[in-house]
Amino acid sequence: MEKEFLEYLDSEKKIINSSIQKYFQQAIQEEEEPFLREFLSFGQYFIVQGGRRLLPISLKNTFMGLSSERDVLEYSSEAIYSVSVSIEMLHISNLMIDDLIDKEEYRRGEKTFHRFISEKMTHLNKLELEEYGVSSTIYGANIISLMGAQIIKNSKFSSEKKEKALALYLSGMLGMTRAHLLEEYYKQVPLEKINLENYLILADKRAKQMETAVGLGAVFGNARKSQMEPLMQAMNKIGIISQIVNDIDGSFGKKSNKKSLDSDIKSGQSTILTVVAYQSADNKQKKTLNRVLGNRNASSEEIESVRDIFKKTEAVNFAQIYSNNLKNDVYRNLQQVYPGFRKEIMDFYTLLLGYITEYKVY
Repeated sequence: MEKEFLEYLDSEKKIINSSIQKYFQQAIQEEEEPFLREFLSFGQYFIVQGGRRLLPISLKNTFMGLSSERDVLEYSSEAIYSVSVSIEMLHISNLMIDDLIDKEEYRRGEKTFHRFISEKMTHLNKLELEEYGVSSTIYGANIISLMGAQIIKNSKFSSEKKEKALALYLSGMLGMTRAHLLEEYYKQVPLEKINLENYLILADKRAKQMETAVGLGAVFGNARKSQMEPLMQAMNKIGIISQIVNDIDGSFGKKSNKKSLDSDIKSGQSTILTVVAYQSADNKQKKTLNRVLGNRNASSEEIESVRDIFKKTEAVNFAQIYSNNLKNDVYRNLQQVYPGFRKEIMDFYTLLLGYITEYKVY
């Protein structure tokens, strides 16, 4: 991966983090209820401490790549960075709920929100802490996703653009929530009834985020339909690729003291590995998958046997090949954007695709 691109992502992340802090500081100042001010302070710290900010960076670059010179001059960089925070809020709210449901202890090398906020309430007993962690995460995630919509509503763009952007934001929110709900349902469905098409619907929890991010940038940039549609299609596929990479790393990534490589198997996640492996498995392998997947008390030996099945059924190879085919589709979609991007923005999308494909979540 090019060093300059990594440095660029890091510099953009710092600017976006500054926008996040500025927004929270204002929200905290305007909040009259002491507890909610404290809650917002926790939220601010939790959000800023981790994350790559690929969604707001993509939103900003889409705006810069599709806007007219007049729009670029009319709207300050502060305006676009500020509104880009909206998609990060939607992203974070999904992570909070996802980690809670999956009983994850760590995210991005840091404590997950439900664990983080529970430990801040030191005056509560253990049972009360657990109950508080669950309820505050659910309601807090709702607040944060709605704060994202509020950011769009209060932005400096025209009423027409804000109306279109809010509709797109809510559509993305619906798509992500739908995918998460189906994911929970499929945990209860026998593996023989789940196919690749079902998996791709579940992948919308990531794909819709990428799609919505560039869609918002396109709306604010006053993009044409011929620009917006193929770009959103491309980013939807990049989101699916990201999910596939995450699925592989979830079972075969680098071991870490803070991120378990067993959680996907123990929680019975419908990853591309479990779906493809089961379809190709023999009867003995299917019995093992049925017994171990979703068993939170599974032994290390049992979990290793599932990883072995993932390899022997060629599920890992299939996932990698499928991901590469999607990459080719992404390039074709980007070429269909008409009128096209400025060269530096097309370079950004190309480098972003490589970064997501090669980046490992440990």
